[in-house]
Amino acid sequence: MPVVPAVATDRYYVNHEIGDYLRIAEEAAPHLLRLYTIGTSYEGRPLFMAEITNHATGEGHEKPALWIDGGWRGGQLLGSSACLELVRKLTDHYGRDPVITDLLDHVTFYVCPRLAADAGDLSLHTGEWCWSSTRPVAPGLAGLRPGDANGDGRSLQMRQVDPLGPWKVSRRDARLMVPRGPDDRQGPFYRLMPEGLCEGGGRATHGGLRSRLDLERNFPTAGDWDPQVCGPYPLSEPETRVVADFFRSHANLGAVVSFGNLGSGLSMPAPCAADAPLMARLARKLQEWTGLTVSHSSSPGYLQWAHQNQGLLVVRAEPWNLARVVGVERFDPERPLDEPEQAGVIRWLDQNCPGAFYPWTAFDHPQLGPVELGGWEWLYSWLNPPPGGLLQSELERFSKLVLGVAQSLPRLSVPEFVEETLGWAEAQEGEDYPPLRKLRAVVENRGFLPTWVCRGNQRETHQQLELQLILEHSTSLVLGKERSHGHQLQGVGLNELETPVPYTSGDLVEARYEVEWLVQGSGRVQLDVRHPRAGVCHVQVSSERAAHPTSEPAPAPRPPAYSAPLPPPPPPPNRSPARPAPPPMAAPPQSPPQPPAAPSRPAAGPPRPGVPQLPVRPAAIARPPAPAQPPGPPAVPPQAPPSRPVPQPAPRSGLLGQPPGTAAALAAGNAPQPQPVPLAAPTPPPAPGGGRVLGTPPPKAGNPVSAFAAHARELIQANQQRPGGQEPPPRQPAGDFEPFSPGLPMKSAFSSQPVESPASIDFDDMGLPPDPMDSRVLPPLLLRKREKGK
Repeated sequence: MPVVPAVATDRYYVNHEIGDYLRIAEEAAPHLLRLYTIGTSYEGRPLFMAEITNHATGEGHEKPALWIDGGWRGGQLLGSSACLELVRKLTDHYGRDPVITDLLDHVTFYVCPRLAADAGDLSLHTGEWCWSSTRPVAPGLAGLRPGDANGDGRSLQMRQVDPLGPWKVSRRDARLMVPRGPDDRQGPFYRLMPEGLCEGGGRATHGGLRSRLDLERNFPTAGDWDPQVCGPYPLSEPETRVVADFFRSHANLGAVVSFGNLGSGLSMPAPCAADAPLMARLARKLQEWTGLTVSHSSSPGYLQWAHQNQGLLVVRAEPWNLARVVGVERFDPERPLDEPEQAGVIRWLDQNCPGAFYPWTAFDHPQLGPVELGGWEWLYSWLNPPPGGLLQSELERFSKLVLGVAQSLPRLSVPEFVEETLGWAEAQEGEDYPPLRKLRAVVENRGFLPTWVCRGNQRETHQQLELQLILEHSTSLVLGKERSHGHQLQGVGLNELETPVPYTSGDLVEARYEVEWLVQGSGRVQLDVRHPRAGVCHVQVSSERAAHPTSEPAPAPRPPAYSAPLPPPPPPPNRSPARPAPPPMAAPPQSPPQPPAAPSRPAAGPPRPGVPQLPVRPAAIARPPAPAQPPGPPAVPPQAPPSRPVPQPAPRSGLLGQPPGTAAALAAGNAPQPQPVPLAAPTPPPAPGGGRVLGTPPPKAGNPVSAFAAHARELIQANQQRPGGQEPPPRQPAGDFEPFSPGLPMKSAFSSQPVESPASIDFDDMGLPPDPMDSRVLPPLLLRKREKGK
């Protein structure tokens, strides 16, 4: 398997060598690196870009991303080597370095080693420091063009004796040229020029560069627009259009690290007042990681466009500074070094980097005549570190900076996506009960920066948190939305002003977002959470608990049509299609009850211990159906039986058909088993109607029940003819059970008001003894147990 080679430190790479190195890295780590060509330069050179991330944990566009480029200057050769070293470190240390492993699992790196491909190759081949692009802005301009005049492959400096020259030889070192002072009258004096040839004939009237076009200034930002420096119009160059299109098409970009030179450390665009506290903390951390000072810049161009227009975190890395390496403490790129400082730099280069300063040698210029060539090797002294040990140290410093910025990006996380079964919905014919499940998700931002990265991007609608619920075909959404949007999430970084006493007024809720749904069904549910700059999370919740309804309490069945209007008992643990057996007491034979209104719902299960069971009602009285059922056919009025003498009742007791004293014996636990009285089975009752149905089917001849019912009706009619104002004497029942008939008031189970019957029965007028526990046999009326408070 190919291995990613080490980056060369004895030289700098031209553009095609950069592409070759990235191809080798792609072959060595295809699961981490993918090589792309995002465009071409003005002269047609390809612009290479490497996408580095662990593709097993997600595609690159689904993760927060960081853009790294080698700069826009032709002489910035250090940036290209630093990008290649970053590629090698990411691909080679994955799986061994925990920080790099975690970053590649959750972050994408877009590395573009060289953007000014034409100017970079020109500088390496000829030694000429081309500013940014080789496009001629002012064609036909006569003057000196920098380049290699003597053919040695280097582009140094030329000095020519001129009485009006502003330079003179230093008295500290003959190789050093210093500015002429007001008191200098004795020469020789020189005119200092870059090495090159004159175009257009004549003398060196113009000492400018080949092209003054600056690609970094070709972006649409505020400021003065100079066509010779900025280009004819914004994004007029192919290199800048490619970068702008890439930034606009990759919404996951959160930060930019660009390389520069001739600086004093790190620079960042001036943040707005809302972002200033957070950026100040991040700047101190970057300074701790790299050892470079951080400053703020407001110059127009590429960095300002990326920060203000795209809302990105932007860091300009300018690690190499020759004066700082030598030991010059007070260095300002805009302030020239004085004579003692320049002399110290030359002595340091002689000891550590031989060849960075060339002595002056005579040369007969074909156009200018006698000149001297020599001086600073700008390309390998002030612009870039000389090849060797200094180059290796700068490469390591740049990698620490990029890893530090990558760790500050926002990162989505779903620490909680749980379900809770609330109940069970109605089942279809032949199917199980579908569970009702409440889903709850908590989304967090565990990155340092907020999801909007910069305050200017906080309110944009296309940068919102998006949640999408994906359900199986067997699951449906009851409450909530399958696709919803949440608010922006604050990061773990404190975005407030620091005070002498640690104090914060922020709300932790801003870093979290909670949402709930209600779904029906036992299928699997997947939640996709995405934010353009914070990444994508795919979370699945399993419904194994909801798929087994036996582990959850079954729903209470609907009360049947013949049951009393009482609250339903607690649901049994297991559903059974068979109706439970009647309570253990003797009862006369009765007709089979009416089936429930919902045949798909099973009947109640076996009796549970400790739960009171309702006694089975005889067929003489039919109860109204449940309120949810449609009303049945109207009830058939009962037929009046023929008048016949009332038979003498047999001795009765407190239990139907049992001898006296049975109740006390049962309480003592030594009574024989009760034996039912053999009575004729009544015919099935008519279908229940919308109200109470009174009466019984037509009696058979010689049936004591029918005779007693006829006598009771006669008493009811006689009672209705009683003079007004005369109320029947109060009934004084005794014992555990009392007779119940349609003539007595009955209390409703759902209301505190009694349900009045059309008439009442006076048992004293019926000739029955007041004590129901005597030896006479009471005809089989419906009995109900008198309970306290009901």
